[in-house]
Amino acid sequence: MANLKHRTKTALVGAWTGATWATGLARLTDAMCPPRLTILYGHCVADPGLNGSLHEDMKIEAEHLRSLLGALGRRHDLVTVAEGMDRLAGGGGGRSMVALTMDDGYRDNLVRLVPLLEEVGGRATVFLEAGAVVERRLPWLHALGWLDAELGTTAAARALADRVPSAAAALGEVSDSNRLKRVLKYDADRAERASALEALVVEHGGEPRAIVDSLYLSHAEARELARADCIEVGGHTVDHPVLSRLAAPEQHEQIARGRALLAELLEDGSGGVAAGSCGRTFAYPYGRNWDRDADSEAAARDAGYEFAVTTHEGTNFAAAPRFALRRIPIHGGTRLARLGAAAAGALPQRML
Repeated sequence: MANLKHRTKTALVGAWTGATWATGLARLTDAMCPPRLTILYGHCVADPGLNGSLHEDMKIEAEHLRSLLGALGRRHDLVTVAEGMDRLAGGGGGRSMVALTMDDGYRDNLVRLVPLLEEVGGRATVFLEAGAVVERRLPWLHALGWLDAELGTTAAARALADRVPSAAAALGEVSDSNRLKRVLKYDADRAERASALEALVVEHGGEPRAIVDSLYLSHAEARELARADCIEVGGHTVDHPVLSRLAAPEQHEQIARGRALLAELLEDGSGGVAAGSCGRTFAYPYGRNWDRDADSEAAARDAGYEFAVTTHEGTNFAAAPRFALRRIPIHGGTRLARLGAAAAGALPQRML
């Protein structure tokens, strides 16, 4: 029933956005609605040499992204999240805005994204996971991805069941990779999960540091990214945990320490901070309502962030809650009509 409801909703949204875009209704709505900020989110610009091992849902082809941003940029200003929110707060009117965001801090964000943004005249916000980028620790999801590819889902689940007592019962019956991720994400003890995954990667011939270095920005690359005029760097915790599963002090530690690690990394030789690395914006890991809570918002605010983004879909008007901003996902199958209608204010929030 849930899948049927989701498919029906997706079909209705697709039909509505296609019609509003094709008939010109989106252009009319854009002119009539107050200024707004539509935030897009992804992870990688596809590049087999940099992110070929990652799931396709995490990537978008450069030409597709260039086409989407080019079309959106003809009607809207392409900004960073902080810039867009500042303009909405200023109440000065003008064109509405689109902000591209990328999560985690992959190498293609420098190598492929920056030149693309310079080409289309756009800007973006990149959220860096401090544990991977600064401390060079292998995130559990990538350790799992490596192990799944090496052993297969069923064998990986069985191996983990022997080493993760907190989720052993659920892991013993898993044969689907998405189910395996959910069990480890929500049921497993974080320390058990991290220890077991890294040990299994090593035992089967993997090198955790090498996996990190192949995927994530190096220290020098992170500094170069932060210096790019088209980039705002934001925070994304230390270890990308489900914040709502942590006590308030642990949430504060994850968010504040993550911000401090990034600030130290991006500090320039004169003791200042590299251009673009002001750290005004934060992205909640996973970003759904059940992945964060009131303590998460308080922790982000206390750490010094001014805005925080979720992964709930929608467009942000001036009255949008600054620590619960909505974002729309992009990937290889994203259609311009879907993004164009949302950016024009022609897609009611209740449809999302």
